[in-house]
Amino acid sequence: MQKNWIGDIPNANVRDYQRKRLYNAEDSCLWGDMKIMTYKQVEELIYKISQWAEITPPRLITDENSIAYATANIICLPSPITRTVLFVTHEMSHVINYKGKNPDHHGKHFAGTYLEVVKEFIGENTYNNLRKAFDLYKVKYL
Repeated sequence: MQKNWIGDIPNANVRDYQRKRLYNAEDSCLWGDMKIMTYKQVEELIYKISQWAEITPPRLITDENSIAYATANIICLPSPITRTVLFVTHEMSHVINYKGKNPDHHGKHFAGTYLEVVKEFIGENTYNNLRKAFDLYKVKYL
């Protein structure tokens, strides 16, 4: 069986049962500002989210891989299109989830964390839109 993740993630054996539904919910939302951030802005947002979540900031990688991903200690945003507030909040939600007690990839614990990060760092309107999309696509969250 081929693994479908990169790096050292906890609970790699846990089935990522709602990844497609979560991605579909994200895609259905009108995200608004998709401005590409500078490297420094990305670093600052990662730091702010880490402080808010009371975790050690992950190491930022921008040029070593071809896809965006996160582990408990790394966030990879390889191309400029991945350096948006939406991508950073999604990947940082993985970092937070993987450092927590219930690492579940795109499961209900991740989805709940993601909603809270979006609410705090993007805003109430986007949070409400994402929550409604989660409900529409039957994405479970806590």
